[in-house]
Amino acid sequence: MIAVNLLDALVKRIEELFEEAPLLSAKDGTRKKVNVFAQFLPQPRGLTVKPKGEAPIGPQGYGPADIENNFPCVIVKLDEAQDKEEGNLDQARAVVRILAGAYDDSPDCQGFRDVLEIVERVRQDLLTMPARVLDRRYRLEMPMKWYLFEDQPWPVFFGVLDTIWEIPRPMMPKPPNY
Repeated sequence: MIAVNLLDALVKRIEELFEEAPLLSAKDGTRKKVNVFAQFLPQPRGLTVKPKGEAPIGPQGYGPADIENNFPCVIVKLDEAQDKEEGNLDQARAVVRILAGAYDDSPDCQGFRDVLEIVERVRQDLLTMPARVLDRRYRLEMPMKWYLFEDQPWPVFFGVLDTIWEIPRPMMPKPPNY
C-alpha cells in the first residue's frame, strides 16, 4: 500500500496545483482545467449501440469528446520500486513518471508549449516542497529529469518528468531467541 499511497499523494498535490491556477493555453490564451489521472488515461467512452439485428461493434478509439474531456492532462505513473540490499538501512526507492499531455490540432505543432508549461509547473512545485518531502512520508531524490517524446503523435503531445522517491519500508523482525 505504500506505493499506492505515494501515487495518490502525488495525484492530489498535482490536482491542487492546477486547481489554484489552471493552464493558460499557448494555443488560444484560454485557461484550461488540467485533468490528473493515476497510472493511465481513462478508456474511451464506451460502445456504440447499433439497432437490433445489426452486428455489434467493439470498443471505439478515442474520439473528439474523449480528447476534449481528457486533455490537457497529467498522468502520474508508478513504474517500479526497489529495496536496498539486506542490512542497508536506506529506505526503498520508487520511480514515478509524471506524464504531461496536451492536444493541439493546429498545423504549426505547438502543443509542446502546453506540455512544457505543465512539466515546469509540476517540477517547480515539487522542488519547492519543504525539505522535498511529500505527505510527511516520501522524500524526492535528485536527480530529477524531464524530456519530450522525440516523435510526437500529433495532435497529441507528451512530455515526461522522471522522479525518484524515497519510501518507507518495513523493519525486518528480530530473529526469535532459541
